[in-house]
Amino acid sequence: MIDTNIEKRLIAAPVEPDITEEDIRKFAEELNQYDYYSVIVDEYNLDLAFNLFKKPRIGLIVSYPLGGMTTETKVKLTEIAVRKGCSEINVCPNYVAIKSGDFKTAKADLGAVYKAANNKLDVIVVPQVGLMTLEEIKTICDMCLEIGIHIVKTNSGLNLGKSEVEHVRYIKGQYGNKIDIEVSGGVRNLNQAKEFISAGADRLHSSTWKQVIGVEN
Repeated sequence: MIDTNIEKRLIAAPVEPDITEEDIRKFAEELNQYDYYSVIVDEYNLDLAFNLFKKPRIGLIVSYPLGGMTTETKVKLTEIAVRKGCSEINVCPNYVAIKSGDFKTAKADLGAVYKAANNKLDVIVVPQVGLMTLEEIKTICDMCLEIGIHIVKTNSGLNLGKSEVEHVRYIKGQYGNKIDIEVSGGVRNLNQAKEFISAGADRLHSSTWKQVIGVEN
């Protein structure tokens, strides 16, 4: 039985290194049967996504998943997302700068992206909680709020660290309703989804979305 509370929070992403156009078409055909929240794609498949998915909320990944693009490139992709009519971008910050303690550079990078979005779409930052200390997670979240960003996505998935319920509890405990939390990288089934929602997650990303909403076991 479908859990409609989870279904409406679902964010699906046909983003894999070996995915084909046929795969994406099949993905859309199946997903369109449900009341999901949004779909996230890479730039190459952006036009295809707008043609295939029933929900108007389409997002673009930026500097994904390693955060290694220059600020200039991130800004250009953000401008493309605005021009194409995206509802959001999922942007990976400069992890090298963060891990090196250069938070000024990391903040300037995200600030330029936020400015380029020009309040035309949601900027969602990926702090990679599975690879960060709690202190680093807090610094990234503080940085986001100072810039004007109010949504974080815990991980990029793709086996780059795992989100834990404790990560969600920590962010929710620190910021309450000031930050929306999207969980990615660790949501594999309906029980896990319910645990993350109970801990304070607002939305869920999952490659196993059928299991997450209760369509399959």
